[in-house]
Amino acid sequence: MNIENTLVQGKNILKANNIRNPSLDSEILLSESINKDNKYIILNSKKIINNKQLINFTSFIDRRKDGEPIAYLTNKKEFWKNEFYVNKDVLIPRPDTEIIIEQVLKIYSKQSQLQVLDIGTGSGCILLSILKERAYFYGTGIDISKESINVCKINAKQLNLTNKVKFFHSSVDNFHIGKYDLIV
Repeated sequence: MNIENTLVQGKNILKANNIRNPSLDSEILLSESINKDNKYIILNSKKIINNKQLINFTSFIDRRKDGEPIAYLTNKKEFWKNEFYVNKDVLIPRPDTEIIIEQVLKIYSKQSQLQVLDIGTGSGCILLSILKERAYFYGTGIDISKESINVCKINAKQLNLTNKVKFFHSSVDNFHIGKYDLIV
């Protein structure tokens, strides 16, 4: 089957299952399935996809039609200026949460030196985005989920921030390490 027909088939399945953006979702999932960007899909609509890619795409469509979020299917979500790894162990970063980053950057100059504590760090998107923007900020993220801490470590490594951040598996009630200038 070619790219164009595959997209139409995916879109129709998602539309029949009342998925809000069936065309866009189908495009994103096909891009992920064939490991190409959407420009490639547009410019090569008649290109035949192989059986493995079609099986992968069909699996994505089946999961999406049941309501599984795109971010969990692709294991990635854009947040602030970066792409973060996400899975079912963390909440999906929300665009409206970026307001926190904006406010911190407004309040503190590039020369500020701060220790930041992120309580319930999840994917680490808030803390890591702040640390990426400010050279002299250092951070600590805590979460009660060990799995969440593992996701944070993946994201810190991807963003080259492992030397500026530490993560701890802890509840806020039991955390007594360090002093902090800013808590998010």
